[in-house]
Amino acid sequence: MASEIRGSDNFDSSEAGKVLQVVNLVYSTQSSMTIGTTDTAITGMNLSITPVGAGSKFRIDVRLFGEAPTTYNRVFNIHRDGARINSAAGDYNGLSMSAITYEAANNDSTPEMLDFSTVDSSGSTVGTAITYTLVGSGASATQWINRCFIAAGETGVSEIIITEIGA
Repeated sequence: MASEIRGSDNFDSSEAGKVLQVVNLVYSTQSSMTIGTTDTAITGMNLSITPVGAGSKFRIDVRLFGEAPTTYNRVFNIHRDGARINSAAGDYNGLSMSAITYEAANNDSTPEMLDFSTVDSSGSTVGTAITYTLVGSGASATQWINRCFIAAGETGVSEIIITEIGA
């Protein structure tokens, strides 16, 4: 189940550095997917924002709760409308990796947490929607989302937040 909250505080969009709007998506569905050797969209972790300011910057905050057997071989990035931002292309280049919360050999009941932020200077156009997507790549393996490998393990929720900042 996903829930989404959108809001705007009606700031004057001509004021540089001011927050123009914040949108977020809390994703709570428990599932699994295979992350491959190239950028793979993470299930449920994409969000669109329609800019209210021209040339705005966007801060993207991501939190992913889950587990994978090869966390040490996986990197995460952000795509803007299908293209990677703020990170070089290629294997094992990323904005962040999940933090291993126990030990690499515990692949069944201890989650790994991903938590990072990046700022995108997209040169936005007022009224033209932008979609940001969390992607992962590295060793091809299962990624559990919002739960651990075993159903009796820890569970949680994931979130993506986009903040538009006036240019």
